[in-house]
Amino acid sequence: MRSPFPPAPALMALLVAAAWTPPPAVAQQERPSCQSCHGELEFLRQHVATLPDAERLYAPAEFLANSAHASMTCADCHTGFRSYPHPDPASTRTCASCHPEASDAWEGGLHALDGGATCQDCHGTHDVLSKAVLESAGGARAVRLACGSCHYEAGAAEVDPHADSVSCAACHAPHGTMPTEDDRSSIHPLNQAATCGACHEDVSAAWSGDAHGAAVAPLALPGGRIPEGASRAEPPTCSACHGSHDMLVPSDPTFGAELTERCAHCHEPYRESWADSYHGQAATLGSPTVATCADCHGTHGIYSSADARSLVSGERLLETCQTCHPQATAGFAQFQPHADHNDKERYPFVYWSYHLMTALLIGVFLVFGAHTFLWLVRLGIDAVRGTPHSAHHDVGG
Repeated sequence: MRSPFPPAPALMALLVAAAWTPPPAVAQQERPSCQSCHGELEFLRQHVATLPDAERLYAPAEFLANSAHASMTCADCHTGFRSYPHPDPASTRTCASCHPEASDAWEGGLHALDGGATCQDCHGTHDVLSKAVLESAGGARAVRLACGSCHYEAGAAEVDPHADSVSCAACHAPHGTMPTEDDRSSIHPLNQAATCGACHEDVSAAWSGDAHGAAVAPLALPGGRIPEGASRAEPPTCSACHGSHDMLVPSDPTFGAELTERCAHCHEPYRESWADSYHGQAATLGSPTVATCADCHGTHGIYSSADARSLVSGERLLETCQTCHPQATAGFAQFQPHADHNDKERYPFVYWSYHLMTALLIGVFLVFGAHTFLWLVRLGIDAVRGTPHSAHHDVGG
């Protein structure tokens, strides 16, 4: 019978081979990664002078994973850092190497001046937010906070409708930010319609063709003249009426009163005459429903009263009044809300009525004042003489 075991010589060979099989290789120690040092803030703090210095070098994995550069490696930006201490030839690529257009725009803007903001100041270093995130509501607030670190006085108020929906960069241009007075600025009077119109296209189109839109170019350029009806040569841009960082929504209870004051900035005489009218006096007393400038003249389609498109033109005035006064007649619409009692040429009836009534009132007070004065003098004389006052009324005396 054949044995199930191998022959003795073969068995010995197997045992010898097993005895000489080399032991398993000892796993090599894993080479330190960038995270070994730059993922530990406390470690970094021990090797630099200050905490801000350590924070600039701090790049934990979660920062990079949520960054716009998540698909990149450390070596894509930092070259020559494979050994520690890092050798002198080690270098970091600039943002311009990947974003030349943004860099060129930044170079020509305000932020490139000495002491200005760098890419890292606005975008962060390792926790760079993507464009999609920056354009979201949360991103708008993040940009606002970043800009506010330097421009804290210009930050949007909490009531501003743009506070959580539009970032500073959406209005001021993200990289080529220029001074307001520079005609290259996105918020220069000549460019505001296009900037605001990016979101408010219909409003911008209506404004561009009305009296305010037509007046901007002449007033924004040197030597502009004050148009008829205006009290100062200031371009009636979007921000001139709505404000810049302190905008109010139309639903705010103070919107009408605030807008009236802003209209008065350029139309002071009309504001004074309106304040003397029933509408103005009711507004002063706090009425939330009384008509203000926009209720009668419109908002973005404002034209001269001589233009048939105007809400206060002869063709449309009654219709405008009937918005608040449904029973108004043609005679009712003859009311002059801005009649100036000192303007004899434009409002002769009001002028003469005011001055004649004022003269009559003064005359009455002068006559009765003189009568009262003379009567008091007579009483004094009688008192000195001892003459009874009743003696003057004694017919038989």
